[in-house]
Amino acid sequence: MPILGRERAREWETVWATLTRMDSLFAADPEGRGLSGMLSNLRGFLLDKFSKSDAGQPAVWYNLGFNPELIWALGVVPFCVSELAALSSIVGDQADTEAFIDLAESKGYSADCCSADKAGIGALLRGLYPEPACLVGINTPCDSQVAVVQAMAEQRNRVPLFVIDVPPYDDERTFRQVAGQLRELIPFLEKHTGRRLEWDRLRKVCETTNRTSQYLWDWMEWRSRAPTMQPSKVAAFTMVLMIGFSGSRWGLEIARALAEDARRKVETGVRYFQEKARAIWYQDPVWWDIQIYDWMEAELGLVIPMDIFGYYASEAWIDTSSEEAMLFGLARRMVNCHPMSRQFRGTMKRYIEDFMVLHERFQADCGILAGHIACKHSWGGIGLFKEACKKADIPLLVFEFDMFDPRILTYKELQFELKRFVEEMVLPRKGRAKPGAEHGRVGE
Repeated sequence: MPILGRERAREWETVWATLTRMDSLFAADPEGRGLSGMLSNLRGFLLDKFSKSDAGQPAVWYNLGFNPELIWALGVVPFCVSELAALSSIVGDQADTEAFIDLAESKGYSADCCSADKAGIGALLRGLYPEPACLVGINTPCDSQVAVVQAMAEQRNRVPLFVIDVPPYDDERTFRQVAGQLRELIPFLEKHTGRRLEWDRLRKVCETTNRTSQYLWDWMEWRSRAPTMQPSKVAAFTMVLMIGFSGSRWGLEIARALAEDARRKVETGVRYFQEKARAIWYQDPVWWDIQIYDWMEAELGLVIPMDIFGYYASEAWIDTSSEEAMLFGLARRMVNCHPMSRQFRGTMKRYIEDFMVLHERFQADCGILAGHIACKHSWGGIGLFKEACKKADIPLLVFEFDMFDPRILTYKELQFELKRFVEEMVLPRKGRAKPGAEHGRVGE
């Protein structure tokens, strides 16, 4: 399906065609307004980027740990190098994501790297993004980001690269150090994009981010109520918003749609699944088939009110009163609020503390650590995490899988792990010897 009347790479056209069909489907369903709001604004986001690229506006590539407010403020086009892989898994053709992964490995990139990064590298190798004016790399949220930054530099070795080095701490000194690097990034971006940053424009972008933050906090509050009315499969989208949409009107409208949909569902009290157990899904979501969350709800009564990708910390507010305050706020948000970047640097202390906060706030019955195979930082501290859950008397399921590659743990194998855990451990602890005990009424 052509986009803006022009033929594009097949992978982009597949994503676009699926988005268009899904948006039409959910728009016709009153209960699908939240998903429709997400999908329609995602379409608008892609149209805006393709329109600007077609008009010759400069593009800036960056990797997963960076947030694009400065790029939006310059009026140029941000492209996270993993975005097409993520879109292909979530709303496109999963086979395309797997092909990106295989291509990266066949060219010598380590199989031990995160699949999000390998898939991003594969898309780079295929030449599926507009040529960049410059590159921005960052060493968060995990060690694998170093590999994708290296790949960007190798694949576009004549394109200038700016690297942000985030220390493994979460104190004010760290925020100020990163803010100083953002200050240095501005003239780099100006030089290579030919655009000059207007601070009033950055202020407006930051204000948009703040409004988005408020909607996300409202959304989390509505989802914390038991029973949870909104589907589990949208719990992880804060991560997507921060990486690709921060500071844009599209991100604001997606956050608004999520929050208003959650509020409306709570206020009407209508649900289409029985909630029997609530779990905090810690680590990575199942991007290769998000319909598995529908299966969890329908077959197990298992609801995911929040996960680590969806959690949005309270430190995200940006003070827009001065240039320094904005840069400090952007740095603090990127370091301490970006899902994964917040938990995956330094010691396991923050990682464990956040899980305990989520478990209590979202009234969870258990935890599920979906151990992404490449997350060496979490696997390295798994013993500490298990011990903390044991002391808190929280049932915990741990398994190894890959968030973008179902060849590591298949759909059936994942179903087996979840079904056994819920039916043999979680429900009996809640006084239900077998599934089927109804919590609340459905379809009213």
